[in-house]
Amino acid sequence: MVGAGFWADLVQLPVFQKIPGFEVIAIASGKVENARNAAAKFGIRKVYDSYGELVRDPGVQVVNICVPNVLHKEIALAAFREGKDVICIKPLAHNLAAATEMVHAAAESGRRLFYAENVTFIPALARAKEMVTSGLYGDLFRLKACEGIGRTHANWFSDPAQSGGGCIIDMAVHGLSFLQWMAGDSRPVRVSAEAGTFVHQQEVEDTSVITIRFENGIIGQTEDSWSLTGGFDSRFELFGTKGHALIDLLYGHPIRSALGGAIEGGGSLLHHHAVDDHCVKDGHLAMFTHFLDCLTQDKPCRSDGASGLRILELVDAAYRSVQGSRTVEL
Repeated sequence: MVGAGFWADLVQLPVFQKIPGFEVIAIASGKVENARNAAAKFGIRKVYDSYGELVRDPGVQVVNICVPNVLHKEIALAAFREGKDVICIKPLAHNLAAATEMVHAAAESGRRLFYAENVTFIPALARAKEMVTSGLYGDLFRLKACEGIGRTHANWFSDPAQSGGGCIIDMAVHGLSFLQWMAGDSRPVRVSAEAGTFVHQQEVEDTSVITIRFENGIIGQTEDSWSLTGGFDSRFELFGTKGHALIDLLYGHPIRSALGGAIEGGGSLLHHHAVDDHCVKDGHLAMFTHFLDCLTQDKPCRSDGASGLRILELVDAAYRSVQGSRTVEL
């Protein structure tokens, strides 16, 4: 484990403890006191004050990266050089060039790069995807995601040198993953984005709206922010020719489905409840369990480095759209 901040403590380390077959044997942090505290709390045997020592540890097989974005590439490349597989938190890197280098390095070293994006593993969204595939909603024509928080979790998020951007690279990556997942194999062909800084005194955007047109005609939109004063938002919507679904992961976790054509004035309402345990509800347990299966059984990965690279291509296009006040053709 490289990184001992709030996300490691709140989400990742508790999840690893729930999965037989994973053992966190070492942790490193730029703030070694954080690493020592995490080691004591989670029973981790070894503490390092640099990732270089950790990746050279012969007992370590997989390096899990949970640090500021700008460090992802250098840690991953060091791990690949030592023959380790890598799990990397979203976004894959702080920019498209670094992400591309990570994917190439993984291929050249013969190691695996896993992209820890939880959206496609969230149980309610996975169930919604099954319902889409079954034809319940007819042909999809519009998709929407909303992710919002009131402020960043640490100061580095709003430092472009460390983060690579604002809420687009931090929050919109979730929505973009949802849009691409639900659009299936269809290629995104146009990206248009608007963004601004309205609430916080910082260099990077705290509010954004991104629209994507897919080759199959689907229109996707993701609204993302660090500016949702006094609240949180995590909603996903599907619009099809036979129905509409809303999944509110914070305030109304069940899938709400309205079926029946508009001429019929709507139709039946379906509820699909999920479990309350947040490690299950937010998809992290399923995601890391899947990664373990990939590592131990050589299964194909649903969220690999190439997946993270595709999302950063959309992030890059969104920033180019904002900076040029134009639609970007892909």
